[in-house]
Amino acid sequence: MDKYFVIRNSDGDTTVAEFTKEKLLEALEENYWGVGISALTAIKERDTNYWGEAILIIKGSIVTPNAKEIVVKYDI
Repeated sequence: MDKYFVIRNSDGDTTVAEFTKEKLLEALEENYWGVGISALTAIKERDTNYWGEAILIIKGSIVTPNAKEIVVKYDI
């Protein structure tokens, strides 16, 4: 099942929410984030305080980096 992450800044607070496709479409149709909200097409500004009322929708999954341990041991 595809997951969608919506990132939004409102009044200086950045939030991230996870949705299924169906729930995201419902939220958009219900104006969950307000009337006239636009979606960003690219990340031109890293600081979400400059996004205005726009949201960023990312399709994908959460990944966690795994540490790799490399041990070198010498003996003579």
